[in-house]
Amino acid sequence: MTAAEPERKISLFDFEILISVAESGSFHQAAKRLGIGQPAVSRRVEKLEDVLGVSLFERGAAGAKLTLAGSEFLTCSSAVYENLKAAFQRARSHAVAKYGELRIGSMSSFSNGPQRTLIKAFIERHPRVRLNFLESERRHMITMLAHRTIDVVIAVGETPYENCDGLLLTQESVFVAVDRDSHFAHSERLTWSDIADEHFLVSSREAGPDIHDFIVRHATAFGRDASIARHHLCRDGVINLVGLGLGVTIVGGHSAGAQYPNVVFVPLGGEDERVPFSLIWRPENDNPALRRFISLARIEARQNGALS
Repeated sequence: MTAAEPERKISLFDFEILISVAESGSFHQAAKRLGIGQPAVSRRVEKLEDVLGVSLFERGAAGAKLTLAGSEFLTCSSAVYENLKAAFQRARSHAVAKYGELRIGSMSSFSNGPQRTLIKAFIERHPRVRLNFLESERRHMITMLAHRTIDVVIAVGETPYENCDGLLLTQESVFVAVDRDSHFAHSERLTWSDIADEHFLVSSREAGPDIHDFIVRHATAFGRDASIARHHLCRDGVINLVGLGLGVTIVGGHSAGAQYPNVVFVPLGGEDERVPFSLIWRPENDNPALRRFISLARIEARQNGALS
């Protein structure tokens, strides 16, 4: 590289400066936010522009506005920046905290059941581990596992995933959430034939698609088309719609431990009807906190009879 050529090294801090200028719309405000001088901010942005060969900002008296090329570059690079930042933070957490961090993706509530018991036991045994939780769709969380942005997923079902390890944690009883004013509310147990004609409410998020398929599979066994409405709400939001008299929904035993306005949970199906919940993780993930979590999960699974 000759003296006239721009330096080709781009640091994580360069991305942080770029994002700060874009968010504040000002080199001056970005410098103030980052606690450095404005000339340093300008130099860093100019270095990026030299490397890319395009202008990233339109500079003027009103501030700095992203060019089309700058906007596209920021959109494409933001995910890279977030992943790099997470990697740095993860490495540093191992250096400063004896037990590190565990990031858990979940499709279930922690109000009741083995999932709650497992989390509680882990907190008691490893109080210095920082726990971060995320709720999302299964497909998204499996992708996050692959990118190491989460460590483990608690998911509905027991289907194995390519390049993942799994552990059946529990087989939960099934409940139907009904309006307290419904004639079903005082039933000791309901069957699928009892509720096959009801209007079912499901979430389009988290475990909603799995619940949708579960309902269709059982309701159509009686030769009827299931009436199902999807709502872009979390689990709690859907259950609250039940309390408003808009329909019924299906939940696992872990959700039946919570209280919702005007909602009653009634056992559904036979005593042997169960919904499986599993842990999913990547075998190459060497996070010590993950290994401790899996060890505790195996103990919990044996106590639940899910693991021999």
